[in-house]
Amino acid sequence: MLPDPLPTAIKAFASEIVYPVALIGCRTSEMSLDCCEYDLAVFVVTQEDNQANQVVQVDNRPVELMHITGSIKDHIIDLADMVILKDNSKLMLSSAAKDIISEKYKKMLAASGKKLLINSLFCQQKMRGTKHPMVAAMWLKIAAYEFIDGILALSGNRPMPVHILEQVRQIDSRMAEGLEVALECIGVERATRPAISRSMGAIKELKSKDYDRELFMSKVSHLLERRMLVDCYCYAGRVAAKNLVSRKEIFYSQYSKLVQLALDLVSDVQSLEKMQKGLFRATNRALGR
Repeated sequence: MLPDPLPTAIKAFASEIVYPVALIGCRTSEMSLDCCEYDLAVFVVTQEDNQANQVVQVDNRPVELMHITGSIKDHIIDLADMVILKDNSKLMLSSAAKDIISEKYKKMLAASGKKLLINSLFCQQKMRGTKHPMVAAMWLKIAAYEFIDGILALSGNRPMPVHILEQVRQIDSRMAEGLEVALECIGVERATRPAISRSMGAIKELKSKDYDRELFMSKVSHLLERRMLVDCYCYAGRVAAKNLVSRKEIFYSQYSKLVQLALDLVSDVQSLEKMQKGLFRATNRALGR
């Protein structure tokens, strides 16, 4: 049951796709904002039929097509609340969807949460291993985002980038230990329009070849218009963090200024070390160590 009726144009668009289609993402929840796209999972039959993900406009609404191959069991977290828009006799999507029971979803989410926390520890190790203050600040912020995603997953919530701060606000206080230090590492107190504007220029360059670049920019604009500065700052930073974590080490030193602007970094070594120790303790506690 959708929180809001699905626009007729989106239904018609989905019906014209030759493969089974399901609505996923925040549009199946009560958290979606006007700027949020409609995520359509397109279940292609074979790897040969697979296509690159893309964003299209349908009746002036952004729609992200996300092509999925393989077993639905491999995508349980993303598909848990899917709303089937088109099925066929070959895939029997409606039958496969019944296999995504809540217990399986919870187990997969918990496993994902632990993996994210371990990723956070790995990023903290990278922070301690670099001699470049700005690169150290970058790894600490990335570690903080991984920690927050991990805590959300362990608390039974699938992290949703635009809504990450709202999800943090709603988390059970018993699970919230360490989130304050993670937000300090991210630097939420620095969430101002000038800081976001500087970051945006750098992130647009980082995402210059990404298919969802315009969608990202429209979301930032929407959050700014609604004066949701902290949410906007966290969202933009998370997008930058996800982009940078996959780069090669040499990129960070060659483009340190771009990295600094994208993540709005400060290089106060003593402060960074103090925050990292707090995040390290919180991460280990969350892992039961």
